[in-house]
Amino acid sequence: MKRYSLIALLIVMLLLVACAPVSRTPDLASDAGAMRSIILTAFGDSAGAFGETQPFLQALQNKVDRTTESAFCEGIYEGELSGQPVVVVTTGTGADNAGPCMQELLYWYGPHVKEVIWSGIGGVTPAVGGIVDDAGQRRPDAAPVMIGDVCISALTWNYDLHFSSVSAWRTARTQDAPFDPAGGWWPMKDSGGNSDVLGFDNVQQFVIADPALADELLRAAAQVTWPAMDAGVQAKVEHFFAPDQVRPVRVFDYTQCAEVAGNNFWHGAVESKLARQYLASLITAAGFAQVGEDDVVTFSAMEAAAWMSVLARWNAHHGTQIPMAVIRGASNYDQVALDATGAPVVGEGGQPLTAMTDILEDFKEAGAAFAWGNAAQPVLKLFELRSEG
Repeated sequence: MKRYSLIALLIVMLLLVACAPVSRTPDLASDAGAMRSIILTAFGDSAGAFGETQPFLQALQNKVDRTTESAFCEGIYEGELSGQPVVVVTTGTGADNAGPCMQELLYWYGPHVKEVIWSGIGGVTPAVGGIVDDAGQRRPDAAPVMIGDVCISALTWNYDLHFSSVSAWRTARTQDAPFDPAGGWWPMKDSGGNSDVLGFDNVQQFVIADPALADELLRAAAQVTWPAMDAGVQAKVEHFFAPDQVRPVRVFDYTQCAEVAGNNFWHGAVESKLARQYLASLITAAGFAQVGEDDVVTFSAMEAAAWMSVLARWNAHHGTQIPMAVIRGASNYDQVALDATGAPVVGEGGQPLTAMTDILEDFKEAGAAFAWGNAAQPVLKLFELRSEG
C-alpha cells in the first residue's frame, strides 16, 4: 500500500512541475558570457529592407531572431558586426516603446551589456543657431545644416517636461527668468521657480552621460566615407538654401548638438528656439563647452530621454557604468520652409505649409533613408576599427 502511495505522490509531483509557470526570462543565445553591444533603433522590418534597423541587419552575421520572446521590443536580433557580439533592437517609435524595451533588455542581458548606442533619424534645426532671428527674419549669415548631417551626442533634454507653454515661457523670460533652464529643474520647480513639485522627485528632466563612447564614435565617424546627396534630398535642402550652399555631410559633436526629445514631436521656429536654449544650457552645465543658443543645433526626436533615463537609473541602482551615446541623422527640418522674409513657403494648393503638411512631405521624400544610412555609418565603422585591433 505504501508503495502505491509513493508512486501516486511522485505522479502528483511530476504533474505539478509540468504545470508550473515557465519563466519568460530567456537565456542568452550562444555564449552566456559574451559582452554585447546593444544598438537601439526605433523602426524597421526583420528582413532589413527599410528603416533605422536596415543598415545593421544587412551587415549582421550569425543572426538569431529573438523577437517572439520579447514583451516590450518590436525586434531583437543577436549576432555579430565585424566579429563582435551585438544585439540589434527595434524598440518601436516613441518614449512609451523605447523606455520599456530598454528596461527589458537590461533584465535580459544585465551584466553582459557592454554599451548602448542609439542610431536613428530626426528633425534638425535648419541652421546653426537657428535660421531666423528674434524678429522672425531670415539670418543672412546663418550656417546651413544639411539633410543627412549627423549628430553624435552624450546627453539629452526632455522637451515635454516644461511646465508652461512656449508663449508663457517667453513671457516669463522678461520677468527675472523664473523658467531659467540652466542645468534643468532638479528636483522639478513650480511656475515661480522656487518650490518643489510633489511627486516629481524621480522625473528625469535630462540625462548626461560620460562622453568616452561618443568620443570613440566621433573618431570612427572621421574615417567614414560619406555618400553623396542625391537629387531628392537636395530638393528638400533647397527649400531652405540656394544650390551653392549645399555641402557634403557634416558631423556635429556633443558640444554642438543633441536630441531634445519629446513625444509631442515638436515642430516650429519658436519651439526650435526654446529647444536650443534648453540644449545650450545643458551642454554648459555638463561641462562639455560654454555655448549659447546661437552655437547649437537640436534634433527633434522622441526616444532618447526615455531609454537613457532607464539606463541611468539602472547604472545608479547597480553601481555600474554602462556607456551610452545617441546618433541622429537629419531626415527633415524642424520647421516649415521659409522665404527670404521669414514667411512660410507655399505648398500644394497654393496654401502656406503647416507643420503637419511639412512633416508628411519629409517622409515622402528621400531624406529619411539618407539619414538613417548616415546615422549607422559611425557605428558600423566603430566595430570595424575595433576588429582591426
